[in-house]
Amino acid sequence: MTTTTRSALALGVAALAVVALGACSDQPSAAVGSESTPRSSVRTTPTPGPPTAWDDARGVGVVAVGDSITGGHGLTTAEAWPALMADTNGWALTNLSCDGAGVAALGDDDDCASAYPALVKRAVDLRPQVVLLQASSNDLGLDTAEIRSATDRVVDDVHRRMPRARVIGLSAIWNQDAPPAQLATISRAMRVALQHEGGMYVDIGEPLRGHGDWMQSDDVHPTVRGQQAIAAAVTAAFTRDDVQF
Repeated sequence: MTTTTRSALALGVAALAVVALGACSDQPSAAVGSESTPRSSVRTTPTPGPPTAWDDARGVGVVAVGDSITGGHGLTTAEAWPALMADTNGWALTNLSCDGAGVAALGDDDDCASAYPALVKRAVDLRPQVVLLQASSNDLGLDTAEIRSATDRVVDDVHRRMPRARVIGLSAIWNQDAPPAQLATISRAMRVALQHEGGMYVDIGEPLRGHGDWMQSDDVHPTVRGQQAIAAAVTAAFTRDDVQF
């Protein structure tokens, strides 16, 4: 990570904190809590060529693999936390997140109708330098052994298919209430898989806890304000753990 990039990431913490505070009094520019709200198309596409072909002027090539929270369900893709961080840090981002998807749980039929392994396959041709893997509450209710095995396979698949990419796993996100006990198991499976297979695990805590006003009407997906809080939490965790891009 260059000095310039590290400085940019540090500045990102302060910038997101300011945005988060300001958003408490401002009304979001886009409607929230509505399935009919349009979602923007993929923000960027990678430059064709070998794995090192990302244009330095466009920033680090990042792919996000996650669920509906990571994808910004009910909002636009530009309002989801990965896009907020990309804007702050100058990443060239592609968000491949899918409603309903998890390491084993299948995504919604009207979205990707597949689990994380299919999203990882889509990421290969993008030749990312960094892959963000979000542990997901969509895997709640599945057998613990199945979750662990599926997480191991996903992390191994990323390394096998994109050996030059750095893998960063994130803990699962819950709403304003206390999370169910199994959510910790889901996040722990991601941490253990990265320890075994290689990569870095980052615990972002519970940025939405106690903030029902940051949730859309379904109490599952965050509003613009909630997405800003997640972005601030991820940025702070990256700085705390010295995550280098």
